[in-house]
Parts: sequence; structure tokens; C-alpha cells
Amino acid sequence: MAQPGGGPPAGAPARFYAFLSRPDIVASYAVITGIISVYSRDVSVLFDLGSTYSYVSSLFAHFLDLLRESLSTHVYVSTPMGDFVVVDQIYQSCAVTFCGYKTRANLLLLDMIDFEVILGMDWLAPYHAILDWHAKTVTLAMPELPRLECKDSSVSLCSWVISFLEA
Repeated sequence: MAQPGGGPPAGAPARFYAFLSRPDIVASYAVITGIISVYSRDVSVLFDLGSTYSYVSSLFAHFLDLLRESLSTHVYVSTPMGDFVVVDQIYQSCAVTFCGYKTRANLLLLDMIDFEVILGMDWLAPYHAILDWHAKTVTLAMPELPRLECKDSSVSLCSWVISFLEA
């Protein structure tokens, strides 16, 4: 049974993700967005230290030539309106290219329109990502490999789109 106010059912695992709207994200200095490649398609991405998991939008997921799997445990995602969305599907080991370096990400299926992909701690931590909010850069500092840094002056697929919705 659902909790009052739209929360997860009583006894359900409490896993939350505070999902901001794009205007809040664009206005914030504490976020980094950009363009990366997922299966050779350019996608808008939000790099989010506040998210335990990584997500793919249901609109972009149609381009993934992968079978999605059911999660054994549901994930409850909080929305800007204070409600919760239940996430129960995942695309395992998706090909994500960052500055020419091929990585893998497990992407949970989420109905969202602001970004095609959100990369959370499950992707950031294994690749030793360093996020510099002031410089708006993301650096992968994996041991025994050269550092990969993408910033707003880059002309590659990881050039940052800091305010591309402003008209």
C-alpha cells in the first residue's frame, strides 16, 4: 500500500533520486551537462553526483538495440513535484563514449524529457570521475590511464551545453 503523499509502499526499499527540472538545472552553478555518445548517437547528459544510479529517457531508449531487463527491486525516483515514480526496468552494460574513451553504463529506464541520459554515481565512481563545478569540467582519472578531461571549450562530442535551452 502506498504511503500518504505518494511515497513508496510501506516496507519497500527506500531509494530516492531528487530529480530537478531543466530550468532549475540550467540556473544552477552546481551542475554539469553536456553531449556524449551512447551507441554512436549523440545525447544530452546530466552528470549527477546526487544520483545513486544512471538513467536513460524512455524516448531515447527506443534507439537502444538492447533488451531491457526487469529490476529485482524497484527504485523510487522523487520528482520536482514531490511525487515518486517507480523505476523497474534496466538496460545493462550500455556503450557510453566519453572523449573518445569507451565506457559501460547500466541505465535505468525513466520517463523524462529534459535529458536523454543522467550519469550517476554508479558510472562516475568506477571511472574515477572528477567534477569541477566552477570550470564546468568532467575528468576521468582512472589509474594507469591518461586523464580524460572534457570542458566547455572542447570541440569534441563532449563539448558542454551549459545553457542550450535558453532562447
